[in-house]
Amino acid sequence: MKTTGFIFALFLLLGVAYSLVVPAFETPDEPFHYAFARHIAQGNGLPVQDPRSPGPWAQEGSQAPLYYLITGAATAPIDQSDFEAIAIPNPRANIGDPLYPGNKNFMLHSGRWRALTGANLALHVGRWLSLLMGALTLWCLYRLATLTFAHNKTLALGATALAALIPQFLFLSASFSNDNAVIAASAFTLFWLARLLVKAEKEPIRRREWVVLGVALGAAALSKLQGLGLIPLSGLVALFLAWRRRTPRLALEALLFTGLPALLIAGWWYARNIALYGDWSGLSHLMEINGRRQEPLTWKNFWPEFDGLRYSAWGVFGWFNILLPDWFYRTMDVVTVIGLSGAALATVASLRNAASHSSPFSPRLLLLLWLWLGMMAVLLLYWTLQATGSQGRLLFPALPSVAILLVVGIEFWLRWLPALWRRPPLIGVTGVLGAMSIYALGWLLPNAYYAPPPVTTIDARATQLDVRYGDEERLRLLALRLDAERVRVGESLPVTLYLQTTAPLEQDYQLFLQLLDENGVEIANLTTHPGWGRNPTTFWTPGAIYADAYLLRVTRRIDSWAPLAARLYVGFIDPATEAEGTYLPLPAYNSAGEEITPFIGVVTVEPPTAPELSLPAEEVGSEFGGVIRLDQVAVQWKDETRTLIVELLWEALGQPATDYTAFVHVVDAKGERVGGYDQAPAGDRFPTHRWRAGDRVLSRFEIALPDSLSAGDYEVWVGLYESASAGALRLPVTSAGLVLAGDGQVRVATFAPE
Repeated sequence: MKTTGFIFALFLLLGVAYSLVVPAFETPDEPFHYAFARHIAQGNGLPVQDPRSPGPWAQEGSQAPLYYLITGAATAPIDQSDFEAIAIPNPRANIGDPLYPGNKNFMLHSGRWRALTGANLALHVGRWLSLLMGALTLWCLYRLATLTFAHNKTLALGATALAALIPQFLFLSASFSNDNAVIAASAFTLFWLARLLVKAEKEPIRRREWVVLGVALGAAALSKLQGLGLIPLSGLVALFLAWRRRTPRLALEALLFTGLPALLIAGWWYARNIALYGDWSGLSHLMEINGRRQEPLTWKNFWPEFDGLRYSAWGVFGWFNILLPDWFYRTMDVVTVIGLSGAALATVASLRNAASHSSPFSPRLLLLLWLWLGMMAVLLLYWTLQATGSQGRLLFPALPSVAILLVVGIEFWLRWLPALWRRPPLIGVTGVLGAMSIYALGWLLPNAYYAPPPVTTIDARATQLDVRYGDEERLRLLALRLDAERVRVGESLPVTLYLQTTAPLEQDYQLFLQLLDENGVEIANLTTHPGWGRNPTTFWTPGAIYADAYLLRVTRRIDSWAPLAARLYVGFIDPATEAEGTYLPLPAYNSAGEEITPFIGVVTVEPPTAPELSLPAEEVGSEFGGVIRLDQVAVQWKDETRTLIVELLWEALGQPATDYTAFVHVVDAKGERVGGYDQAPAGDRFPTHRWRAGDRVLSRFEIALPDSLSAGDYEVWVGLYESASAGALRLPVTSAGLVLAGDGQVRVATFAPE
């Protein structure tokens, strides 16, 4: 009894901690569940669903109402008028993408600790009622396990502890969600059916026992549509008992004394659906609001959803966007395979030994557990065919089946070991689950929601800045740290901004970071509230310095002819323009009060492939200053347009000291220049001072020659000079390669226009 009490106490302790650590409305659909119950608490009837105007409860207004009636009644005395004030959505919330590193908070102000008053108190009262429903689920599971294991208390405790410490079950049990009602009702119904199945055949089944079953079925059916699955399960059990006892009248008694209370408890709601919507289930309106699957479910798209199902059965937090370590899911995959395969073999063995009563497990109850688990899987598959987003919580009405069968399977595989050695594997699995539950509670969830504290100093590696935003210049960018000089398309640039305000801020300003190419075209963008959603500007303390770290992902492909010196633009959105949908930036100023464009850094974006000449090329191999080599050249004369096209492929041998301009000169037989073109090898895209060894750049020159150009032989000479010298300081030719060189240039081609 002490061990049982410890398990329940630990579950309740961790559950209360989860309810307090997870901010308001940060569990899936919680604001919609809460809005439904609040509507009831305010003295209103059940919501009437209208897809054109769903109301604050959204699709949840179509759900069976038992949970909302209970929580609404419990929270009715609480003044909840501040609901809209605290339920401010995060416009950049990351929903359903656990790999995206920020904006885990569905609500903008989740990082602010709130007193247990008003709507927040009502929410937590609902969460604690959910937790009590979770405890009821565990009590039913324990009682069911003692029947399944022929009163082997150790294994029953193991199954109960395993379920109690599943991180996802703790998270869900501490949330305001109707799932908790149907899970508890299902667990009780399953326990009650097991109780009927193990009764001695000479012991009569009293009518009040069928009535209790009917009440449980009614509660399940009024909790969620999943609860209807218990009706055929109960019918099969009743038919089996009538057949086994050779008493056909028993089936009729079961139908009458079970069906009548179930119908009285839940039937009115289904009749209401028919009257209002012409749909007994209400699913048509729920799906219209929530969204139907747009593409049919195929094997190709089934497996990614199955991965989400597996993960979220053990622990995916927030709005399906916070993951536990990957090794944990792999470990639980192994446990699941070992446990369920062993349970299947144990079931077969129990059925074979049923006559001799030598099995350590009740074969009837094993079949009951498998049947209910299978029915839940079928119902989940049906839902998945209608809508996207399979989640593990949808299997939790079968949690007693899963927990008990896993313990049965583990015990089956270890049955040949001494009894003392069989316990460590089960203890180990339970320990891993408990450790992950505590890890999520103590580290993972707080770091996902709560703002990091201010820093006392700016990192010495950061570049000092003084950019001020807004007409009052209260928002300030003090410094920037870039933790990578180069990135590729698809990679992320680590950026740390050091931000400050000089006075309290009344508005929550959105921050944006962009990487722009030479034409101002965006190749990367991140728009968020500071702290990657966790630290809105109204949280800021004047004078405090906030180190804001981001990963800015480069998403737009760039051309391969040269790397790109992308400019980092950092700004704040003017809140006055958000309502208009224009999202214009606040003006930015330097320390002298001059308005500027806040380009605060540069990073090199490498192209996906090496550049290639489009014309037939010749090898050159000439080196300039020992730091830049001209590898290849292609020249084409177009007589019809009197245009000379020159393509040059450069490669950096080291880091150039400054910016250089390339020139292409066309000279006649007398050595006089008749045409030419000067430009940086990569134009404004990639100045040479940013080149590093191995960089390759393709330059293209189109030189229009005069129509009066006489026929004859002409030469094309190429070189480089310091851009600031206007051509006076040429980079010397340190290796001519395969061509003629002289005076800081090389001859790369000759041609003879007609």
